[in-house]
Amino acid sequence: MGAEVVVHRSISRTPIPSEAKDLPTVCVLCSHNCGITVDVSDGQITKIQPDKSNPITEGYICNKVMSVDKYARHAQRLEYPMRRRPDGTFEQVSWDTALSEIAQKLSDIRHTHSPEAIGLIGIGGQANHMDGAYGLNFLSALGSKRWFNAFAQEKHQHFLISHWMFDAPPTAFYHPDTANTDYLLVMGTNPKISNRGHNANDTFRDLAKDDSVQIVIVDPRDTETTRLANRHLKAKPGTDAYLLLGIAATLTREGGLIDPDYIEQNTVDYDALCAALADVDLDEMARRCGLTREIIEETARDFARAERAAIMWDLAIEQIPFSTLVSYFLHMIPAITGNVGKEGGMHFMGTATPPEWNSKRFDEPVRAHVSGIRAISALGGFAMFSPTLVPEEILSDRDDRLRAVIVEGSNPYLSYSDTSRWREARKKLDLMVVIEPAMTETAWDADYVLPVPTGYEKWEQAGFPKGFPGIYMQLRPPVLAAEGDVLPEPEIYIQLAEKMSLVPSVPAKLHELAKGARTAKGAAAFLMEAQQSAPNAAAMIAWTYRTVGEYLPSPALAAIWLQAFGNALVRPDAIKRVFGKRMDTDDPFEIGHQLFEEILAHPEGLEIARLNPETNLQDHTGWEDKKIRLLPQELTTEIARCKSTPPETDDNFPFVLAAGLRTSWTANTIQRDPSWRKGRGPHCTLHLSPEDAQSLSIETGDPIRVSTRRGQVELPAEVDKRCQRGHVWIPNGFGMITPNSDPKRPVLDGVNTNELTDVADRDPISGCPHHKYTLCQLERVA
Repeated sequence: MGAEVVVHRSISRTPIPSEAKDLPTVCVLCSHNCGITVDVSDGQITKIQPDKSNPITEGYICNKVMSVDKYARHAQRLEYPMRRRPDGTFEQVSWDTALSEIAQKLSDIRHTHSPEAIGLIGIGGQANHMDGAYGLNFLSALGSKRWFNAFAQEKHQHFLISHWMFDAPPTAFYHPDTANTDYLLVMGTNPKISNRGHNANDTFRDLAKDDSVQIVIVDPRDTETTRLANRHLKAKPGTDAYLLLGIAATLTREGGLIDPDYIEQNTVDYDALCAALADVDLDEMARRCGLTREIIEETARDFARAERAAIMWDLAIEQIPFSTLVSYFLHMIPAITGNVGKEGGMHFMGTATPPEWNSKRFDEPVRAHVSGIRAISALGGFAMFSPTLVPEEILSDRDDRLRAVIVEGSNPYLSYSDTSRWREARKKLDLMVVIEPAMTETAWDADYVLPVPTGYEKWEQAGFPKGFPGIYMQLRPPVLAAEGDVLPEPEIYIQLAEKMSLVPSVPAKLHELAKGARTAKGAAAFLMEAQQSAPNAAAMIAWTYRTVGEYLPSPALAAIWLQAFGNALVRPDAIKRVFGKRMDTDDPFEIGHQLFEEILAHPEGLEIARLNPETNLQDHTGWEDKKIRLLPQELTTEIARCKSTPPETDDNFPFVLAAGLRTSWTANTIQRDPSWRKGRGPHCTLHLSPEDAQSLSIETGDPIRVSTRRGQVELPAEVDKRCQRGHVWIPNGFGMITPNSDPKRPVLDGVNTNELTDVADRDPISGCPHHKYTLCQLERVA
């Protein structure tokens, strides 16, 4: 251990070593969050290794892990708060100046127009979720429910379907039990590259070796994962809804595939479901998805007859037409075949966030002003909107239209649909604040840019589920000292709330009680007094931050401290399954106190609770009769629309573009230094089939123009024999403006696929964009 660096008290109350070895942390470049250890020297990460002591990933990593040092230190890191001048350039300002001015501008908009005129865009990077409780409570204290999150352009529809069918809590993740299944239907994912699921390469290697397991993969391309399949259904891109509709219709029509006793005892509305599917034309569904009727029927039969069957999926069926209906089929097909809440089937995973059923969950949902699309509670109780809705919510003529946005932990100009529409909407905003570690494309257009530490320079945690039946958590101390005048997100939100007088001053008694809050008895006294005095959740977390936070390694850990007691109150039995006699007490304050101290003591991660696999379905079904609702009323029109609507085509745009596929050399937009990529380049190319290349007189390396209704880009072509004719794709994570040796001449790293996408091309229920079904035209560039 070498010298230590003292950082701002809001980041860490103890110095951070500048020289150290084997510090436990995680890779932040995707949601898998592989456990790693790092060596640091002179404020730099110098060595990265898999952490075999991590109970979640157990030493598993992919190639991207070795580049996290490039994320932590690069030329676009922000070092101080900045304010835009009238001429468009930026000037350095103090934190007090920036936050005071932002607070005043937000207050003016809130009082002149509406709290709903203020929105929050982002929250929660890939493994940096400590900001969530603070940002959302700030938004709630404002009186706004306008939260737009990247999760809602991918996966929040699954939580809506879980709510409609099971009345499951919004913290529950519906997920396949891949390790124990006999039949795995894989759709919309290439896990050996994307790392979907638990330690994906290891999992699929083991599945492929097991002759008793049948792997069926639906993918328009030949991929690294399809090579392991027993059967590869090479459906046309974006037609998964028709395939699933055909499977569902087969299951409900053919005798002997569905157990009537199971249906009677565990479900509601099966007859109505059969009626809704009775007129499905299987031959037409087969034609639409480019398969045969026999293949659809055989897939349905094999799934139903398997002892244990599950469906695994990811982004490529979440960003296509009918994506909410697709999610419904992913729930309904296992439900009618008896594969939910069953080993080797589908189950509900948990996270460190305590499960809750909101008493108002059946009330009319919050809706977007322009489209009427609903916000959906996912990951927790605060409902989120799809970010595709933001531009129109700004461009509306309503008085309560979005007039100010805080963009935190996201880069809308690159990450969300229709970049040109975002630029147009930006001109109508009264205020845009960007909170980021780096100077992003969106930050360049902000009024204020507030710098924060990266996920290696502050206390952090990842809220994604990490296993079953265990619930795991890894609270990570900083391994690097933050450079420059930066503040963590919790401190920013707390200061804004205080400057706007959104929370009352901390009662003096709480300061006194906080001194003993690191004991069970002291915590009980503090929490009972705070709950009696706090007018709302925002005050509760702000007061805890300012009081108990003084006695924690970082005040940001106040949210984790509160969460530990929430878990103790809501699921003490699940905690006791892990800790046994060490927590053999019925006192929730003793359990919560011990749980928090265990979390602090294990920076490599630990299991904090364990669900009961035997009662998984019952435990996550909120209906009083515990029966699954097989046909939510809201989906009957979607089923009818799917039956009557063939895939969209346009002679002017005859190709289907999958905009933004994952590769081994992409990491969304979090990794800004292009030098992390190795191997042969270029890495950002337009992949097309040999047949299409021949018809366009294109060879690998030739420049090609891709055009859609919204824009065009030019990039090198890559002839890819794994592609179907008419199907093309571009990887994600490109289009960033990066520094050059000449700072006045930055370079563009690849192309931004959202120059091609359209905010109007989205699911009518969830607002999820159709990025994986974008119609386009190709043209060879002379």
